[in-house]
Amino acid sequence: MLPSLTPPMSFADINGTQIFYHEVGSGTPCLVMHGGLGFDHTHMHPWLDPLGDVLRLVYYDHRGNGRSGRPPLETLTFEQFSADAEALRRHLNLGPVVVLGHSYGGFIALDYALRYPASVSHLILGSTAPAVDYWDEIQANMRRRGATDALVASFQLGGCQSDEDLRRHVAEVGDLNFSARGGHLAESVFRNTVYSASARETCFQLLASYNVVSRLSDVRVPTLILSGSEDVFTPPSQARRLHQGIPASELITLDGSGHFTFVEAPDPFFTAVRDWLRRNS
Repeated sequence: MLPSLTPPMSFADINGTQIFYHEVGSGTPCLVMHGGLGFDHTHMHPWLDPLGDVLRLVYYDHRGNGRSGRPPLETLTFEQFSADAEALRRHLNLGPVVVLGHSYGGFIALDYALRYPASVSHLILGSTAPAVDYWDEIQANMRRRGATDALVASFQLGGCQSDEDLRRHVAEVGDLNFSARGGHLAESVFRNTVYSASARETCFQLLASYNVVSRLSDVRVPTLILSGSEDVFTPPSQARRLHQGIPASELITLDGSGHFTFVEAPDPFFTAVRDWLRRNS
Protein backbone atom coordinates (compact mmCIF):
# COMPACT_ATOMS: atom_id res chain seq x y z
CA MET A 1 0.00 0.00 0.00
CA LEU A 2 1.32 3.43 -0.92
CA PRO A 3 1.96 6.08 1.77
CA SER A 4 -0.58 8.82 2.40
CA LEU A 5 -0.47 11.70 -0.04
CA THR A 6 0.90 14.96 1.36
CA PRO A 7 1.65 17.17 -1.67
CA PRO A 8 2.61 20.83 -1.49
CA MET A 9 -0.45 22.96 -2.10
CA SER A 10 0.05 24.87 -5.36
CA PHE A 11 -2.76 26.88 -6.93
CA ALA A 12 -3.15 28.93 -10.08
CA ASP A 13 -5.78 31.65 -10.39
CA ILE A 14 -7.37 30.70 -13.70
CA ASN A 15 -10.55 31.80 -15.45
CA GLY A 16 -12.35 32.93 -12.31
CA THR A 17 -11.38 30.05 -10.04
CA GLN A 18 -8.38 28.38 -8.40
CA ILE A 19 -6.86 25.29 -9.99
CA PHE A 20 -4.84 23.00 -7.75
CA TYR A 21 -1.76 21.44 -9.34
CA HIS A 22 1.20 19.33 -8.29
CA GLU A 23 4.36 18.66 -10.30
CA VAL A 24 6.53 15.55 -10.32
CA GLY A 25 9.60 14.77 -12.41
CA SER A 26 11.41 16.42 -15.25
CA GLY A 27 11.54 16.16 -19.01
CA THR A 28 8.80 16.88 -21.51
CA PRO A 29 5.90 18.70 -19.81
CA CYS A 30 2.77 16.59 -19.44
CA LEU A 31 -0.69 17.72 -18.33
CA VAL A 32 -2.30 14.84 -16.43
CA MET A 33 -6.12 14.91 -16.66
CA HIS A 34 -7.99 12.87 -14.05
CA GLY A 35 -11.29 11.11 -14.53
CA GLY A 36 -14.47 10.79 -12.56
CA LEU A 37 -15.57 13.42 -12.60
CA GLY A 38 -16.28 14.31 -9.01
CA PHE A 39 -12.94 12.72 -8.12
CA ASP A 40 -9.45 14.25 -8.30
CA HIS A 41 -5.84 13.74 -9.32
CA THR A 42 -5.06 11.36 -6.46
CA HIS A 43 -6.21 8.29 -8.38
CA MET A 44 -3.29 9.08 -10.73
CA HIS A 45 -0.71 10.48 -8.29
CA PRO A 46 1.44 8.86 -7.01
CA TRP A 47 0.65 5.89 -9.24
CA LEU A 48 2.03 7.58 -12.38
CA ASP A 49 5.03 9.13 -10.63
CA PRO A 50 7.54 6.63 -12.11
CA LEU A 51 7.04 8.38 -15.46
CA GLY A 52 8.72 11.38 -13.85
CA ASP A 53 11.99 10.05 -15.24
CA VAL A 54 10.88 11.05 -18.76
CA LEU A 55 8.03 13.50 -18.17
CA ARG A 56 7.41 16.61 -16.10
CA LEU A 57 4.05 15.46 -14.77
CA VAL A 58 1.63 18.29 -13.99
CA TYR A 59 -1.21 16.71 -12.05
CA TYR A 60 -4.17 19.01 -11.49
CA ASP A 61 -7.80 18.97 -10.37
CA HIS A 62 -10.41 20.18 -12.84
CA ARG A 63 -12.54 23.12 -11.71
CA GLY A 64 -15.23 22.03 -9.29
CA ASN A 65 -13.25 18.89 -8.45
CA GLY A 66 -10.85 17.82 -5.71
CA ARG A 67 -8.81 20.63 -4.23
CA SER A 68 -9.62 23.15 -6.95
CA GLY A 69 -12.17 25.94 -6.54
CA ARG A 70 -15.93 25.55 -6.66
CA PRO A 71 -17.12 28.02 -9.32
CA PRO A 72 -20.76 28.03 -10.53
CA LEU A 73 -21.75 24.59 -11.79
CA GLU A 74 -22.80 26.00 -15.15
CA THR A 75 -19.13 26.71 -15.85
CA LEU A 76 -18.34 22.99 -15.77
CA THR A 77 -18.32 22.37 -19.52
CA PHE A 78 -15.93 20.68 -21.91
CA GLU A 79 -15.12 24.04 -23.44
CA GLN A 80 -14.23 25.48 -20.02
CA PHE A 81 -12.25 22.44 -18.89
CA SER A 82 -10.14 22.76 -22.04
CA ALA A 83 -9.77 26.51 -21.58
CA ASP A 84 -8.57 25.89 -18.01
CA ALA A 85 -5.99 23.37 -19.22
CA GLU A 86 -4.71 25.85 -21.77
CA ALA A 87 -4.57 28.62 -19.16
CA LEU A 88 -2.65 26.33 -16.79
CA ARG A 89 -0.18 25.49 -19.57
CA ARG A 90 0.39 29.20 -20.16
CA HIS A 91 0.56 29.95 -16.43
CA LEU A 92 3.43 27.46 -16.09
CA ASN A 93 5.12 28.82 -19.23
CA LEU A 94 5.05 25.46 -20.95
CA GLY A 95 5.42 24.93 -24.66
CA PRO A 96 3.56 22.17 -26.48
CA VAL A 97 2.75 19.46 -23.95
CA VAL A 98 2.09 15.78 -23.75
CA VAL A 99 -1.50 15.34 -22.62
CA LEU A 100 -2.35 12.23 -20.61
CA GLY A 101 -6.05 11.69 -19.97
CA HIS A 102 -7.60 8.81 -18.06
CA SER A 103 -11.28 7.84 -18.32
CA TYR A 104 -13.37 11.07 -18.23
CA GLY A 105 -10.04 12.86 -18.33
CA GLY A 106 -9.58 11.24 -21.73
CA PHE A 107 -12.78 12.94 -22.89
CA ILE A 108 -11.32 16.27 -21.82
CA ALA A 109 -7.94 15.42 -23.34
CA LEU A 110 -9.56 14.75 -26.72
CA ASP A 111 -11.59 17.96 -26.49
CA TYR A 112 -8.44 19.90 -25.59
CA ALA A 113 -6.44 18.39 -28.46
CA LEU A 114 -9.19 19.35 -30.90
CA ARG A 115 -9.58 22.91 -29.56
CA TYR A 116 -5.88 23.68 -29.04
CA PRO A 117 -3.95 21.50 -31.51
CA ALA A 118 -0.87 23.74 -31.46
CA SER A 119 -0.55 23.22 -27.69
CA VAL A 120 -0.32 19.41 -27.85
CA SER A 121 2.78 17.48 -28.90
CA HIS A 122 1.62 13.97 -27.93
CA LEU A 123 -1.61 12.43 -26.66
CA ILE A 124 -1.90 9.49 -24.27
CA LEU A 125 -5.40 8.14 -23.81
CA GLY A 126 -5.99 5.59 -21.07
CA SER A 127 -9.23 3.70 -20.46
CA THR A 128 -11.41 6.13 -22.35
CA ALA A 129 -13.82 6.38 -25.29
CA PRO A 130 -14.83 8.73 -28.14
CA ALA A 131 -18.50 8.72 -27.06
CA VAL A 132 -20.60 7.19 -24.29
CA ASP A 133 -23.16 5.47 -26.46
CA TYR A 134 -22.54 1.88 -25.37
CA TRP A 135 -24.49 1.64 -22.10
CA ASP A 136 -25.70 -1.87 -22.98
CA GLU A 137 -22.11 -3.10 -23.02
CA ILE A 138 -21.31 -1.38 -19.72
CA GLN A 139 -24.39 -2.91 -18.08
CA ALA A 140 -23.57 -6.36 -19.41
CA ASN A 141 -20.00 -6.06 -18.13
CA MET A 142 -21.20 -4.95 -14.69
CA ARG A 143 -23.68 -7.82 -14.43
CA ARG A 144 -21.05 -10.30 -15.58
CA ARG A 145 -19.01 -9.17 -12.56
CA GLY A 146 -21.97 -9.68 -10.24
CA ALA A 147 -23.45 -6.17 -10.03
CA THR A 148 -27.10 -5.98 -8.99
CA ASP A 149 -29.73 -4.18 -11.06
CA ALA A 150 -29.78 -1.43 -8.42
CA LEU A 151 -26.02 -0.91 -8.67
CA VAL A 152 -26.16 -0.85 -12.47
CA ALA A 153 -28.94 1.75 -12.36
CA SER A 154 -27.12 3.89 -9.80
CA PHE A 155 -24.02 4.02 -11.98
CA GLN A 156 -25.88 5.20 -15.06
CA LEU A 157 -28.37 7.54 -13.39
CA GLY A 158 -26.14 9.10 -10.74
CA GLY A 159 -28.26 10.65 -8.01
CA CYS A 160 -25.55 11.35 -5.42
CA GLN A 161 -26.85 14.27 -3.38
CA SER A 162 -23.80 14.77 -1.19
CA ASP A 163 -20.07 14.12 -1.20
CA GLU A 164 -20.67 11.38 1.34
CA ASP A 165 -23.23 9.78 -1.00
CA LEU A 166 -20.58 9.76 -3.71
CA ARG A 167 -18.03 8.26 -1.33
CA ARG A 168 -20.44 5.42 -0.51
CA HIS A 169 -21.24 4.92 -4.20
CA VAL A 170 -17.54 4.63 -5.05
CA ALA A 171 -17.13 2.11 -2.23
CA GLU A 172 -19.89 0.02 -3.81
CA VAL A 173 -18.68 0.30 -7.40
CA GLY A 174 -14.95 0.55 -6.70
CA ASP A 175 -13.97 -3.09 -7.17
CA LEU A 176 -15.50 -3.10 -10.66
CA ASN A 177 -12.77 -0.68 -11.75
CA PHE A 178 -10.28 -3.53 -11.46
CA SER A 179 -10.01 -7.06 -12.76
CA ALA A 180 -11.59 -9.79 -10.67
CA ARG A 181 -8.19 -10.55 -9.16
CA GLY A 182 -7.35 -6.90 -8.43
CA GLY A 183 -10.44 -5.66 -6.62
CA HIS A 184 -8.52 -5.17 -3.38
CA LEU A 185 -6.81 -2.14 -4.97
CA ALA A 186 -9.87 0.13 -4.84
CA GLU A 187 -9.35 1.24 -1.27
CA SER A 188 -5.77 2.34 -1.97
CA VAL A 189 -6.57 4.13 -5.22
CA PHE A 190 -9.46 6.19 -3.81
CA ARG A 191 -8.13 6.63 -0.28
CA ASN A 192 -7.06 10.28 -0.67
CA THR A 193 -9.88 11.42 -2.94
CA VAL A 194 -11.63 14.72 -2.21
CA TYR A 195 -15.09 14.04 -3.62
CA SER A 196 -17.48 16.47 -5.29
CA ALA A 197 -20.95 15.04 -5.86
CA SER A 198 -22.14 18.23 -7.55
CA ALA A 199 -19.33 18.03 -10.10
CA ARG A 200 -20.09 14.39 -10.80
CA GLU A 201 -23.78 15.01 -11.32
CA THR A 202 -23.16 18.03 -13.55
CA CYS A 203 -20.48 16.36 -15.62
CA PHE A 204 -22.49 13.16 -15.91
CA GLN A 205 -25.10 15.26 -17.70
CA LEU A 206 -22.46 16.35 -20.23
CA LEU A 207 -22.11 12.79 -21.42
CA ALA A 208 -25.31 13.13 -23.42
CA SER A 209 -23.57 15.61 -25.72
CA TYR A 210 -20.08 14.11 -25.69
CA ASN A 211 -19.29 12.52 -29.06
CA VAL A 212 -16.07 13.15 -30.99
CA VAL A 213 -16.25 10.07 -33.22
CA SER A 214 -16.61 12.13 -36.40
CA ARG A 215 -13.67 14.37 -35.41
CA LEU A 216 -11.10 11.76 -34.48
CA SER A 217 -9.39 12.12 -37.85
CA ASP A 218 -8.64 15.75 -36.91
CA VAL A 219 -6.30 14.54 -34.13
CA ARG A 220 -2.94 14.73 -35.90
CA VAL A 221 -0.43 14.28 -33.09
CA PRO A 222 1.13 10.92 -32.16
CA THR A 223 -1.41 9.19 -29.94
CA LEU A 224 -0.99 6.21 -27.62
CA ILE A 225 -4.16 4.38 -26.61
CA LEU A 226 -3.96 2.08 -23.58
CA SER A 227 -6.75 -0.32 -22.71
CA GLY A 228 -7.30 -2.99 -20.08
CA SER A 229 -8.60 -6.29 -21.42
CA GLU A 230 -11.01 -6.57 -18.46
CA ASP A 231 -12.12 -2.93 -18.31
CA VAL A 232 -15.81 -2.89 -17.36
CA PHE A 233 -16.52 0.78 -18.09
CA THR A 234 -14.35 1.62 -21.12
CA PRO A 235 -13.84 -1.81 -22.68
CA PRO A 236 -11.39 -2.63 -25.49
CA SER A 237 -14.13 -2.07 -28.05
CA GLN A 238 -13.92 1.65 -27.32
CA ALA A 239 -10.13 1.71 -27.55
CA ARG A 240 -10.45 0.14 -30.98
CA ARG A 241 -12.85 2.91 -32.04
CA LEU A 242 -10.26 5.48 -31.02
CA HIS A 243 -7.49 3.62 -32.83
CA GLN A 244 -9.53 3.28 -36.00
CA GLY A 245 -10.36 6.99 -36.01
CA ILE A 246 -7.06 8.64 -35.02
CA PRO A 247 -4.56 8.45 -37.91
CA ALA A 248 -1.26 8.52 -35.99
CA SER A 249 -2.35 6.23 -33.17
CA GLU A 250 -1.02 3.09 -31.56
CA LEU A 251 -3.16 0.75 -29.47
CA ILE A 252 -1.84 -1.39 -26.64
CA THR A 253 -4.13 -3.71 -24.69
CA LEU A 254 -2.88 -4.81 -21.28
CA ASP A 255 -4.08 -8.31 -20.56
CA GLY A 256 -5.65 -9.03 -17.20
CA SER A 257 -6.09 -5.39 -16.28
CA GLY A 258 -9.22 -3.37 -15.59
CA HIS A 259 -9.94 0.37 -15.76
CA PHE A 260 -6.76 1.42 -13.92
CA THR A 261 -4.09 -0.17 -16.09
CA PHE A 262 -1.27 1.85 -14.52
CA VAL A 263 -2.19 0.41 -11.11
CA GLU A 264 -2.82 -3.22 -12.05
CA ALA A 265 -0.16 -3.57 -14.73
CA PRO A 266 2.41 -0.86 -13.90
CA ASP A 267 5.47 -2.48 -15.46
CA PRO A 268 3.97 -3.10 -18.92
CA PHE A 269 2.18 0.25 -18.73
CA PHE A 270 5.34 2.24 -18.02
CA THR A 271 7.36 0.22 -20.53
CA ALA A 272 4.77 0.91 -23.22
CA VAL A 273 4.68 4.65 -22.52
CA ARG A 274 8.45 5.08 -22.33
CA ASP A 275 9.03 3.06 -25.50
CA TRP A 276 6.33 4.97 -27.39
CA LEU A 277 7.70 8.34 -26.28
CA ARG A 278 11.20 7.30 -27.36
CA ARG A 279 9.97 6.21 -30.80
CA ASN A 280 7.90 9.36 -31.26
CA SER A 281 10.26 11.98 -29.88
